[in-house]
Amino acid sequence: MNKIKTIVLSTVAVLSVFTVEAQTFKEPVGYKLKNGMNIIISENNKSPKAYSSFTLDIKAFDTKKDGIVELLNAVLNENESKSPNISFKDNSGKLATLNTDLEKDLIQMASVIQNASFDQLTFEVAKTKLMASIKQQDHDYDQTVNENSINALTLADVKNFYNQISPEKTFLTIAGDIDLNTAKASAKKAFGNWSRTHELTSAVTK
Repeated sequence: MNKIKTIVLSTVAVLSVFTVEAQTFKEPVGYKLKNGMNIIISENNKSPKAYSSFTLDIKAFDTKKDGIVELLNAVLNENESKSPNISFKDNSGKLATLNTDLEKDLIQMASVIQNASFDQLTFEVAKTKLMASIKQQDHDYDQTVNENSINALTLADVKNFYNQISPEKTFLTIAGDIDLNTAKASAKKAFGNWSRTHELTSAVTK
């Protein structure tokens, strides 16, 4: 349970700036969806918004290429229909929204993650933007995310990595201004139908 608390607190620390008073959480609740996805929920009605973070189980991807997660995030950020409440950075997908919009925005984030389609042009645009950000040092990237590591990656690398992502290798954290039962229902509606044997082939534009 201490590990769960650490994950929740770390997620909200990145996504928002609270007052000291607002940082009092109820005991986090952790469970799995039927497809194996790990869900962690923590209520805090003093929070100004509802927050969610989609992250990968690092242990399941310990042989991944340097910079591959951040480049995949850059590609996902090019999704034209993505809500401005959703962003992909720092090895995760992040959502900050009103509690009334949590389900709608979670469903959209899940759609971007589960149905990503990549082509060479989208890849090149995403890669160029990420390289510019690294050169400008406008973000504190992990030390493995650098010009050399990103230059070494190809569209095929991103496709192959994305193809390895499946529910049981991921965590979804929901915290802030939420109701536990409502958040559970929203998580199930957004990610419950995600197949355990996720395949990229039909989703990728070749």
